[in-house]
Amino acid sequence: MKKTTLILSVVLALLVALLIGLIYYPIHMHNKMKALDYEVWGGMTDELTDSEFYEDMQSGKSFCFMGDSITRGSVIWDIPWYEPLLPYINGEVSQLADGGWVVNDLIKRADKIPDADVYVIAIGINDVLSPYDEGVATTAEEYTASLQELLDCVTAVNPEARVYFISPWIYFNEDPDARGESFREAQREWCNGNDSVYIDPLPAMLSVMDEEGATRFMFNGCHPTAPDGVGLYSYGVLEAEHLRRVGTVG
Repeated sequence: MKKTTLILSVVLALLVALLIGLIYYPIHMHNKMKALDYEVWGGMTDELTDSEFYEDMQSGKSFCFMGDSITRGSVIWDIPWYEPLLPYINGEVSQLADGGWVVNDLIKRADKIPDADVYVIAIGINDVLSPYDEGVATTAEEYTASLQELLDCVTAVNPEARVYFISPWIYFNEDPDARGESFREAQREWCNGNDSVYIDPLPAMLSVMDEEGATRFMFNGCHPTAPDGVGLYSYGVLEAEHLRRVGTVG
């Protein structure tokens, strides 16, 4: 009887320790990740500060970042891709994003869009990857139509806002390249036809990955790691914006 009681006591103690660990570990890791220094890949160079985007960051204007899990940071301890940019943004920063979201998820939450001077919208990879899910843009044409509806929602909040659209990211493990490329090209042409700005960080990012290897920067097929991946993503955005200023991309 005493032996049975002892065994049950040990088992109970192990279960309690496991429960405490399950509660404590995520909190500990979240705090640990938040305490890290997140820097733009390669450092903030003069070239990267030479852009309209960076000038908006420095101006004191408020920013709202919108998107999916890459913006939310939901799979890497809530570290969003723009974490390395925060020290350079002098205005207030807000966010509307969550894992798995497609453009339509943002449209459905139009009443939750914060008022901001600048909107940075990175959405579309889930539309590319899940063409048969409910509410997903099934074609590039539907995608840009949804972007237009989203843009209307944003400008209804602030008609004077500057809006940046970041191209849909790719899924390294099984990216349906033709579909993804058609969405990115359609978005680029659509942005060029209105007052929003198209940013494609992929060329700059992939150039670095070709030299350093993708695994350093990717937590899995499509989510950037912390700190290197988000640092590279932020670098890609700033580099693309610099190249747009000097007329290399458009």
